[in-house]
Amino acid sequence: YAALANGMLLGIESGIPDGLYAQFNLTGTSHTIVISGSNVAIVAAVLVALMARLVGRRRALWPTLVGIAIYAFLVGGDAAVIRAALMGSLVVVASAINRQSTALVSLAFACWVMTLINPLTLWDVGFQLSASATAGLMIFSPGLTAVFDRIWPGFGQSGHLTGNGGLKEAGSSLLRGLLQDGLLVTLAANFTTLPLVVYYFQRLSVVSPLTNLLVAPVQSFIMLGGGAGVIVGMVGFDWLAQALLWIPYVSLLWTVTMVKWTSALPGASVEIVGYSGVALAMTYALLGVVRWRGWLGERWTQLRSVQWTGAWIGRVAGAGGFATIAVAAFLVWRIVLTQPDGYLHVYFLDVGQGDGIFVQTPSGRQVLIDGGADPQRLFAELGEVMPFWDRSIDLLVLTHPDLDHMGAQLTLTERFQVEQAVVSNVTMDDEDGEQWRTVMAFAGTSLSIQGAGGWLDLGDSAALWTVWPPDENAVRLIGVDGDNKNERSLVQKLVYGEFTVLLTGDAGLPSEAEMVRQGEPLAAQVLKVGHHGSTSSTGEAWIDAVNPTVAVIQVGENRYGHPHEEVIDLLAGRLVLRNDEHGRVHIWSDGRLMWIEVERSVESFSSRVQAATQQPASP
Repeated sequence: YAALANGMLLGIESGIPDGLYAQFNLTGTSHTIVISGSNVAIVAAVLVALMARLVGRRRALWPTLVGIAIYAFLVGGDAAVIRAALMGSLVVVASAINRQSTALVSLAFACWVMTLINPLTLWDVGFQLSASATAGLMIFSPGLTAVFDRIWPGFGQSGHLTGNGGLKEAGSSLLRGLLQDGLLVTLAANFTTLPLVVYYFQRLSVVSPLTNLLVAPVQSFIMLGGGAGVIVGMVGFDWLAQALLWIPYVSLLWTVTMVKWTSALPGASVEIVGYSGVALAMTYALLGVVRWRGWLGERWTQLRSVQWTGAWIGRVAGAGGFATIAVAAFLVWRIVLTQPDGYLHVYFLDVGQGDGIFVQTPSGRQVLIDGGADPQRLFAELGEVMPFWDRSIDLLVLTHPDLDHMGAQLTLTERFQVEQAVVSNVTMDDEDGEQWRTVMAFAGTSLSIQGAGGWLDLGDSAALWTVWPPDENAVRLIGVDGDNKNERSLVQKLVYGEFTVLLTGDAGLPSEAEMVRQGEPLAAQVLKVGHHGSTSSTGEAWIDAVNPTVAVIQVGENRYGHPHEEVIDLLAGRLVLRNDEHGRVHIWSDGRLMWIEVERSVESFSSRVQAATQQPASP
């Protein structure tokens, strides 16, 4: 349980077993093992409870905010943690002033400042989830408190954050208050985050409400007992620390037991296909109607009784005009943000256990290489990196016809106009690729063949050079298994000035050895590690020949043990980025230097990226 406690207290997820992490995801409780706005709100509840007893409830606000800042610093202080700390602080302030409208304005202002600093923050899933969770706490906590107060008289007055009277008048029971805060903070946040989770991941955890109801009340005790035990242990009172740590141990035992039980229930999680942006907007509109039904009813009654004079018509027209201008400004801003910026962008998409690479040239030409097996996951990723109005892809590359590379491409033409598709010379007539060829032909996509020595001009002095495979006869002559689809993978080198990326598909050790033997120009600053980090690829001689600064492993949850420890060891001393740990990996270059951004940061990531990006690209 130590690794799980590290995740809940410090946001360090690396030691949590994959199977257990998957069960938390399945039950919709993974938010408890990351640093989020709701997580920080629970920390805040503990701090409020303690500060109220030390300095009095009226003076508890500022020490609590300082405590949140210290907590954010201790757990790493990266962008995601700072964002969560800011959101959690807003919840504390909202509870202190006990005015929902002012709190929501403060939240909107905080979001505006964050997007002003970095406009792309608006499209960051973590930001959206943190903001929506915080809004959920502010909007739904009062209603939930009233509901529970009817079930359990006096319950609504006991919370340190969610009590009806706010920080100044909440009840004095420490345990009861933490129980309410842990429960209501989690449930309120789930109201507003669940639609986003379904939208982005196309999956609904049916058991999420039940599981959260069971585990939420004990989260405060994990924070309180774990934090107290660590602090007491640091000052030398080991016996007291061990006694205090029984509190989080029992709470963690309960949490894990409930998560494992509910995740094993039949139909615990179901796939939701086609949950679009329109459906997301309608869901939030429905939540708004449910929450403010009384206020809306009053306004509707007033509207029906209004005499529609010229003044009223002018007000309505003015409001409509303002809304139109606001929407137009939003669309123009989004268009400006997604215009080509003169850099070459390479996105290693988080498509699960498979490959998916999106390239945008300095002038905006777009290339998609493979795409993984899941169309919905690919479409969600493309929605993050392409302009929202764009429904065309200039060049589509299929490295080889395995489903974890080809599967999502089979439905790509249903949503996008694909101008040109490329496949290797030795797999063009492959039986497994017949459906792919049929789909491309039906869509009117131009098909072309690439083999060793070929190249594709992408414009802006950028090109894709094909390193492998040679023609089919040559493959057999040099002793590489020509019937193995992996060994016939397209291996291509993306070149833009001094910046180079070697894209390997699933090419294995025999193909690598032959490319090294032939003296192919393999050196590249970025290497897409072959076959998801399997031991069937990425030999020592290959690494020496490529000599990458950055190695990207496209891998998701899998039963194959990818990436293998031997491969990770071979890449020691280089910056290794993995989709399963870092999410989407974004690398861009001006033709000399490169910059790196990942969807999720891990420990020591920032320093390693800085070391990697300070070096010019390999020739």
